[in-house]
Amino acid sequence: MENNLVNMNKKKMNKKVLGGSLVAAALILSLALLAMFIEKIPNGYVGVVYSPNGGVQEKTLGQGWHLVGLFDKVTIYPVRMQTVNYKDIQVATSDGKSVTVDFAYNYSIQPDKVVDVFNKFGPIEVEQIEDSYLRTRLWDAGRKGIAKYSVIDTYGEKSSEAAVNVQNLFSNDIKELGFVVDNLTLGVPKPDKSTQAAIDKRVEAAQELERKQIELKIAEAEAQKKKIEAQGIADYNRIIKESISPEVIQNKWIEKWDGVMPKATGSNQLISIPLEETAPAAASGQ
Repeated sequence: MENNLVNMNKKKMNKKVLGGSLVAAALILSLALLAMFIEKIPNGYVGVVYSPNGGVQEKTLGQGWHLVGLFDKVTIYPVRMQTVNYKDIQVATSDGKSVTVDFAYNYSIQPDKVVDVFNKFGPIEVEQIEDSYLRTRLWDAGRKGIAKYSVIDTYGEKSSEAAVNVQNLFSNDIKELGFVVDNLTLGVPKPDKSTQAAIDKRVEAAQELERKQIELKIAEAEAQKKKIEAQGIADYNRIIKESISPEVIQNKWIEKWDGVMPKATGSNQLISIPLEETAPAAASGQ
């Protein structure tokens, strides 16, 4: 009797365990099946839904969780700015020099154009589009844009102008597909050895010319200074000369005379004391 009770209890326990296992398995299966119908769209992206039966859906998925069909596939595209860096893109300058340039730019895709992007490229990751199509179009824009500038220009003050020129060409080329390009920058060009040597010589020549121009300006300034000083002295002497009269000379002589008549020796010695012309007349009158 006791053995029968034990067996019955074991059977009940086994049934409970089996029931729990089945419930857990069913729950796991349900969650797995549910996961097949759920798609998460990250923040800053939209999703294009494609089905082998129904083709591409015009309605896109915004950020968040979405229920999709069992056979639906979702490709996501960025609608907020993404940063892309390309290394070592070769272009030629207006003077025929080959340089290697790094490019960096920001881009996004207009939300209402993502379906067009999908229709053109198919269900591939956006990174593949960046590394193939966008890279090729940027190289073409860089080739055309930088070809307007000399290699020295790309090093100097016109590098920003060249970057704007490339950005405009690149942006206009891909905007029909819905790509928006912003803030394109050029890295410092990396020329080959012969081009670098030519650049160094040109820079040295420019520095030497600038040094000579500075020296010339200094010499001109010194000459102008001496001319002004000489003119000042001449003007001073002219003013002094014009201000001296016989009366002034006589007055200066009287101011310095100590009242003692000068003494002289020799038969040909004569010292003339300046006197007023009226002095003899006054003496005769006395």
